[in-house]
Amino acid sequence: MRTASRLDQELWFPYASRPRGKMRLFTFPYAGSGASVFHRWFLPLYDQVDLYALQLPGREGRSREAPYVDLQVAAQAVADCLEQFSDDIPCCFFGHSMGALLAFAVANVQQQRRQRLPLQLVLSGMVAPHLPQRVEPLHQLPAQQAIAVLQAMGGVPAVVLAEEDLMQMYLPIIQADIAMVHSYGRAHPGPLEVGITCLSGAQDLIAPPEPMGQWREYAGCGFEQFVFPGGHFFLDGQVMSRVKVVLGGALHQAAGSLVS
Repeated sequence: MRTASRLDQELWFPYASRPRGKMRLFTFPYAGSGASVFHRWFLPLYDQVDLYALQLPGREGRSREAPYVDLQVAAQAVADCLEQFSDDIPCCFFGHSMGALLAFAVANVQQQRRQRLPLQLVLSGMVAPHLPQRVEPLHQLPAQQAIAVLQAMGGVPAVVLAEEDLMQMYLPIIQADIAMVHSYGRAHPGPLEVGITCLSGAQDLIAPPEPMGQWREYAGCGFEQFVFPGGHFFLDGQVMSRVKVVLGGALHQAAGSLVS
């Protein structure tokens, strides 16, 4: 197995931190976002982990590429890239909303292929995969109706909503991402040989705490859940400092399992 080439890493993980060799944290973006959002959020964790923020096609530095509309296809492509990391450095996955579902799907592909799995999945703002999807099917809505739904949800920068040209570029990306979410089958694939930590917003209508608790069924190596004040985008603002503490604890727990 070859090591991940510099080209592969720069394409899929353009915001990789300077390697320290302790543990890798791979982050998976929410619908409509790119790698840069996690680069900003997790700067305080750089002394604990090597951060690899995933960049999917269709956004930021990959804007000329067609975005995925099938989550399983995307998961297989990401698993292909991760397979190229052939060293023994352990890793964890973090994903929010669509990114949580993609992180799970990637780990499921890895388990089916008998690839090395992450030690821990930290999943935020997404119901367990066998449950009915609560995300509005934006990919099936006319543009103006889809924009109205996005405004009600929050999470879209005000500057994007205010500029028609920016919105015309942004809308196809998020519609493709939502198509990915709705493409993932409702079958129950069984537990993964990983630990799962869930982060929930107490007022999140898309991924309420109770349905998120059903991720327990997929955790073959331990489960815990933390509920924070806020809605679907509870990660923004002051709550993020508490989330980083929880995430740091999950990483520490995963690292401890290596020597237990």
